Formats: sequence, C-alpha cells, structure tokens
Amino acid sequence: MRLGMMAVLVMALTAPAVADWPGHVIKWDQLAPWDDFGAGSWIDTDTPSDALSADDFLCTETSWITDIRFAGFSYYGPQYLTHFRVTFWSDVPATPNDASHPGTLLYDATISPADPMDPLKLGWQDVGDGTFKINLPRELWFFQEGTPTFPRIYWLGIQGIMLQDGAFDAFYWNFRSRTVPNWGDDAAFMSNYFGYPPWANWGIPPTGGNPVLYDGPLAPGWSSLDLAFQLTGIPEPTTLLFLAVGLPLIVRRWR
Repeated sequence: MRLGMMAVLVMALTAPAVADWPGHVIKWDQLAPWDDFGAGSWIDTDTPSDALSADDFLCTETSWITDIRFAGFSYYGPQYLTHFRVTFWSDVPATPNDASHPGTLLYDATISPADPMDPLKLGWQDVGDGTFKINLPRELWFFQEGTPTFPRIYWLGIQGIMLQDGAFDAFYWNFRSRTVPNWGDDAAFMSNYFGYPPWANWGIPPTGGNPVLYDGPLAPGWSSLDLAFQLTGIPEPTTLLFLAVGLPLIVRRWR
C-alpha cells in the first residue's frame, strides 16, 4: 500500500511534465516558430569540412539537462546523418569590440541513433515535424548550475555527423523565426575549414535577406538571430533519489 501511494505521489508531483517520462520538464524553450533558413553545423570527414553553430541560454536552476529538441535539416535528407555531436560551453560576455560567444568547452558527447524498440528512445531520432530529438543516456546528462540570484549563461552546440559516402553532406540548424523576439546574444559560428575567425556571429543586415555572419559587435541596423531549440531537464540529485523509488513502480503498473 505504501509503495502504491509512493507511485501516485510521484505521478502527482510530475503532472506538469511534458517530456518523454515523468519528472522531466522543459527548462528552456526557444523552439517554435523557426525560420526557413538554417545555420551550417556539421562534421563531414569526406570533404573534409566542419561547421559549428551554437546559441546561448540562461540557467536559473541547478538541474540536469536530459533531452534536447531542435529544428534542423540534412541537406540531402536525414538518411545521410549518422550521429550528432552535442557540446556545452561557458559564456564569454560581450565587449565593446566583440559580441558574446562560447568560451570553455564543458561537455562533448557523440550521440548514436535511438533504437526504435527502446521505449525511452535513448539517442537521437527524427521526430518528423522538422525537428530532431536527443534523449541523452543517464551517464551523458549535462549538469547545469545556476540560481535566480546568480544565473549562469551556457552555450549549446549541435553538429550533424554525416555519412561517409565520398560526397559533401551538410546539416543545418534552423534559426528561430526572426518575427519573434530573441534572447541574449546572437547565435555564434566557428569553422577552421571556412576560414572564419575563432567565433563569428549570425545576424541579418539592414537590407534584410539571408542570414549572414559578422565579426565584432552587432552593427547599427542589423537584426539578431537565435537558433531554434528546447532543453528538458530533471531536478538536482536529491530529487532524483526520490524519483528512483517511484519510477520502477510506474513502469511495472504500465505493463
């Protein structure tokens, strides 16, 4: 009876959850709507070429990041994607001479495709609505640290790792729609292959049109650009211990 009540309590506490399993809630959301254009962000060992786009987000709660959803597309189709590289970075604040950009690499993981038979879909999957979803395995959760009093800014990088087929393949991470307000500073970009500086930033020139890269501070008349993504998480470890008691009971009842 006590165990049954524990399972009910876990379910009640996690009712607002909108992720794939109880206890996981959205921690950051700038997914929809997204733009028709995408920022290059891939690793192609055939060309060879690389491109890394990243965007900043605000952390006001110490917790684990467990899932990432983002809008993007593979230029020749999703069948040319093999893995995704996920990175988290510290923040280098903007100065009068430069826009903010990623700093120290804090996390680096290569994510395999999810097994269709896995109920948790650990790995990456093509959701089919223009977005991809990465359910991180437990050992690859990212621990973010921040509070409302002392918030912290992180940068998220996502790169599509392309099929080795002897051809040029590319993945593009959709920008968030330019019709909605953006948060923080512009999405950043780095690529040794394309000859850009260590970090450039994405923006829209005063004349409008396609997104382009700029170096230095955002010039007058330019518009800012964010990337389209959503982060899901779970509270810090003390709560995880409580959930670990209840979750197996929930699974057993579903069977």
